[in-house]
Amino acid sequence: MFEVKFNAMTTLTIHIPDSKADFIKQLLKELDVKVETKKESKKAERKPNAETIKAMEDAKRGKTMPITNIKAFFESI
Repeated sequence: MFEVKFNAMTTLTIHIPDSKADFIKQLLKELDVKVETKKESKKAERKPNAETIKAMEDAKRGKTMPITNIKAFFESI
């Protein structure tokens, strides 16, 4: 008969500045921690769709609808 033991593991998500990433990876490697790198897209890379762009342009031009009653507004859309 044999016994199999599993080590409990915890997954952590941490945000590290690019300038410190190599240092942190090396430190974790020394501690026998498995590292999986996931690069996040920067907010500047996200682009609004055509409908959102039109809504922003309309708002800049003052093409907005005044809302005096929130309930009536939601019922109208």
